[in-house]
Parts: sequence; structure tokens; C-alpha cells
Amino acid sequence: MNDLQRRLGYRFSSPELLLNALTHSSYANEMNTPDNERLEFLGDTVLQMAVTRHIFGEYPFLKEGQMTRVRAAVVRKESLARVAEALDLGEALRLGKGQDQSGGRRKVGILADAMEAVIGAVYQDGGWRPAKRLVIAHWRKMIDAQAAVPDALDAKTHLQELLAADGKQPEYRSTEEGPSHAPRFEAEVWVEGERYGVGEGSARRQAEQQAARHAILAHFSDAAPARSQPAPAVTEAPTVDEHPEVAQPAEAAEPAEAAHWWRWRRRRRKRS
Repeated sequence: MNDLQRRLGYRFSSPELLLNALTHSSYANEMNTPDNERLEFLGDTVLQMAVTRHIFGEYPFLKEGQMTRVRAAVVRKESLARVAEALDLGEALRLGKGQDQSGGRRKVGILADAMEAVIGAVYQDGGWRPAKRLVIAHWRKMIDAQAAVPDALDAKTHLQELLAADGKQPEYRSTEEGPSHAPRFEAEVWVEGERYGVGEGSARRQAEQQAARHAILAHFSDAAPARSQPAPAVTEAPTVDEHPEVAQPAEAAEPAEAAHWWRWRRRRRKRS
């Protein structure tokens, strides 16, 4: 655990708190020991507060609704899991045999919950300041990038709103391939019997988001998200590749979506 503490930038006075934060319920049930769910509950609140205060203090031009969207984008499970992967948290997890064998160390939900538990453990051990430092150190770039496009909706929500104007609803269909520890998902979005878009990714939600973006570009090309405020200069914001789940303007996503579409078509042809 010394290596993990170094990566976290925090040395625990009570290392058993960190051990508890790394204990999944599957391991706890097998070994009759406490799991990390209480710390996860605490860490969720600390993360929300740290991100909220940072957004409020650093972006005085954002309105309430914009601040809410920025926060929602950076505290969702995919963002938490990405930070956990950067910290190599998966290798330190205590998992039950079944979860370990089924690739639990790479599952988004398990990594996200463990990351929240670690934040809670830091808060419980050292208080607000070290917990806030941990959050801002690993979330600042995501917050900056999202704050640059505060009115951008995630693609699935955007598509649903566009279709709702005509009384329509999207339907997502997905398939999974590959080993359990490294799955690949392909998704299609259908509207009233017509395929509107396709996507792929390492998680079902990621593939569906990509399919929704493709559908928007293909059928609603003039529906790019509006921005009511000029974006601030962001010198360290991540690129789309570094943080693919951070919402980006539709104009910037078009070349990547076209490339994914053609790769998807080539694979389909090979299979047939």
C-alpha cells in the first residue's frame, strides 16, 4: 500500500482505513470483514463538495444550471473509474475470487465505488484539506475542459431531447465481444425502425454515447450545443483522447465519428 499512498500523495495515519476502502463486498463476504460501502457513501459527498466549491470559486461567469451540468459530467462513474485507473487502484483492490476471475479489477462500477471510498478514507483520516487536495489534483483538468463548454449536453440526453420535439424515442441495441477483462461493445441507436447511428467502446455506455453522437451528426447537423458565454482560456485542458467522456462540441467530434463509422462498416463486412 506504500506505492498507492505515494500515488495518492497522502500518507495515512491509520492505514487500515485505506485497506477498508479497497475492500469490495465480494471479498468482505468471503472473509467476514467490513466492506468499503460506508466509506464510498462518505467519499461521494466529499467529492461533490470539493468539485462544487472549485467550480463556484473558479468560474464566476457560470450560471446555476451550467455549474450543475459541469459537476454532473465530472463526478459520474466513468470519470471516477478513469481516475482510479490512472492511480492503478484496480491492482490494489481486495476482491472475492469470482469478481477477480471475471475481470473485476477493470470494471467501471467497482473502480468508481473504490475511488469514492478512497476519497472518504482520506477525509476520515486527515480531514477536509487533504481530501480536497486529492480531488482537485485529479479532477482539475476534467473540470476545466467541461467548464469550457458548460452548455454541452451528453450525446444521449441531447439526442433524446431532439427526438422528443417530434414525439419520438431512441432505442439502443448493443453487442459485446472479447474477453471479460477487456470487452468491446458495439451499439446502434434506432428510431421508429430506422438505424440512426452506430458506435463502439470499451463500455456499453461509451458505445451508446458514440452512437448517439453519430445520430446527431447524421440527422441533426444544425443542432450543435449553444454556448451562452465565451469559453475561458484553458491551458491544461485534456484532449478528447485523454478524456473521451468529457462532453465536447459536436463540431469537434465529427472527424472522429466518421472514422469510427468506417471502421465499424469494415468489421461488419468482414464478419459477413
